[in-house]
Amino acid sequence: MHPDIKKEKELLDKLSNTLVLDCTGDTYQELIETVKRYTALLVKGHQSVSTTQLRHIYGEVKKADSVKNLLRLQVRLAYLAGRNESNNKFRALTDKLSFLIRSIKSQKQLENFQEFCTALVAYHKYNEKFHKPKGKE
Repeated sequence: MHPDIKKEKELLDKLSNTLVLDCTGDTYQELIETVKRYTALLVKGHQSVSTTQLRHIYGEVKKADSVKNLLRLQVRLAYLAGRNESNNKFRALTDKLSFLIRSIKSQKQLENFQEFCTALVAYHKYNEKFHKPKGKE
């Protein structure tokens, strides 16, 4: 297994319900550090995830004002994953987001998920601009 694929899987596994949905002041920095490292991998390689792909998801997440509304995003995630079927990084991300969405049980967890998605888009853009390798890989 390629080292980046292994690292990506490890980081996705770390983005658990506890770290994302039940994030506290004590675990917030760990969440941010994990998101930073994970998004650095999302912008690398020929199967990189684009800002546009993330913004489509993020826009829907930010519009959700209830857990029920957010649950509807699972259908959109399935559609987006299907449109990008050959991009394993994007599919792994949509699978993780769907899992987290199904796990949300409270308004506080919804807010934490929205904050997580904000960090995901922000650090993805940061890594895309400042850490994406130049030229072809």
